[in-house]
Amino acid sequence: MYSAKSGKIADDGMRILTIDQGNSSAKAVVWEGNEPVISARIFEMSIEELLPLLESGEIDGCAYCSVGHKDAKFMETLRRMLEGRLLVLTPSTPLPIGVRYASCSTLGNDRVAAAAGAALLFPGEGLLVADAGTALTLDVVDSEGCFRGGNISPGLRMRFTSLHEATDRLPEVTEEGDVPTFGYDTTTAIRAGVAMGMTAEIRYAFEAARRLYGCGRLLLTGNDATLLSELLKRDGIEGVADPNLVGLGLLSIFRYNLTAGAI
Repeated sequence: MYSAKSGKIADDGMRILTIDQGNSSAKAVVWEGNEPVISARIFEMSIEELLPLLESGEIDGCAYCSVGHKDAKFMETLRRMLEGRLLVLTPSTPLPIGVRYASCSTLGNDRVAAAAGAALLFPGEGLLVADAGTALTLDVVDSEGCFRGGNISPGLRMRFTSLHEATDRLPEVTEEGDVPTFGYDTTTAIRAGVAMGMTAEIRYAFEAARRLYGCGRLLLTGNDATLLSELLKRDGIEGVADPNLVGLGLLSIFRYNLTAGAI
């Protein structure tokens, strides 16, 4: 069960499925205790795509969050298969962390879940959480385990695409390849400009979060977390890259509600 005091999840033998439905894909993970045992990246969410995880062994419950539209038929089928043990994260869901945000109704569920995962991993510490997916979000969790807000900007691929589509001659570039400090041709100039620009943005936010909220640790998640953490090391910034941070947060929220009798 979840312990609000320790911020830990005890291994009670339960197997929980978490689903983080993003803008371009979903990350589904089966957890035993704190450990992810099976995971899948799903681009077209359906029960059929989830079956390998649902049939991997008894699933004791599921926590789901989405940044966009929820398919009612899919959700009802999933709820029925789980015999009602489905927690859908909404602005009214009880949380194991505090939230100080002026517009909670528009606060992305993935941002909340990532913050909950970060607070679970490092209780009592001030943290900056960088989620580098379709968008880049930079969010502060203070030492009291409270979400204080953050910033949203375009993600890596969105920046590459906008440069290509808004100009006549610039090619469309991907993140794969050399990322020099300064580009030596047009492709590397774009890749370096975009990637190094994002690392500078993260570095500035981390320095500001340290100054304003005492944040001493940087956590990165999302598809581009590994690349960005490697680039940040060039500047002497050691971030903790965790691809399952949102799923871990969903897990902690599920067990928090389970302990409270809300599931």
